[in-house]
Amino acid sequence: MSRIVIVRHGQSTWNRQGRIQGQTMGVRLTMRGRSQARQAARTVADLVPHGTPTIASDQKRAVQTARPIARVLGVQVMTDPRLREQGLGAMEGHTADELEPLPQPTGVHPADVRWAGGESLADVAERCHSLLDDLAARHLSAIVLVTHGDTMRILLGILDGRSHRDLDWDLSLTNGSVMVRNVDLGELH
Repeated sequence: MSRIVIVRHGQSTWNRQGRIQGQTMGVRLTMRGRSQARQAARTVADLVPHGTPTIASDQKRAVQTARPIARVLGVQVMTDPRLREQGLGAMEGHTADELEPLPQPTGVHPADVRWAGGESLADVAERCHSLLDDLAARHLSAIVLVTHGDTMRILLGILDGRSHRDLDWDLSLTNGSVMVRNVDLGELH
């Protein structure tokens, strides 16, 4: 059994502005986001032993969130691009209001849509499965993953035995959220 702790990054400047971030790399945390990261670190410290590996998306807002967590655990932040947010192509940097006139796709399951040249949820699920397979091979008793909203939702879905087409969209995953799952990573398939 492994304890998987998944943390959503703290509030970013684009979260505050209502901009779609996707895989935009340089978006930083706000003061509030840094405070959320410190709070997440305190929470995580009570959930896993000192020395627990901490892996973050290589996007700046996730790395900034992971640093205080790694510090309290006495480890260095490792990064993995498989923890990046869903790539949303040309939609990135825009607000929802700016994108409202875009036509909605029909005849395709929403999880299979690649918006504006980005990734589908199925693509994100594929890289999340790859990451979890690699973690299973390491036989870790605990791991901390710092990621983004949609990627976190997909990871939780996989760990809960759900398909990327059947995610819990009602689950609140606010900035700085910390979720825990105790699972046998070798049994996920």
